[in-house]
Amino acid sequence: MHNLTFERPTITDTMLSERESEILRLMSAGYSSREIADMLFISEFTVQTHRKNMLRKMGFRNFYPMLCWAIKEGVVIL
Repeated sequence: MHNLTFERPTITDTMLSERESEILRLMSAGYSSREIADMLFISEFTVQTHRKNMLRKMGFRNFYPMLCWAIKEGVVIL
């Protein structure tokens, strides 16, 4: 039997749109989808759509691992 390992590909900040990066930074600062929507003058649904797109693009299932990646890669600075 082969010893296979699966690693997440290296992801760069350029994979995210400018708006997605902005939303990721605001989410990591603790703002809710509603608060982000109000700050950016967009709908809460649009914020949630960006969040889903980020998760899909980066291969994560939920926010916490995505935030850990963003901190590690320097996308988000706390």
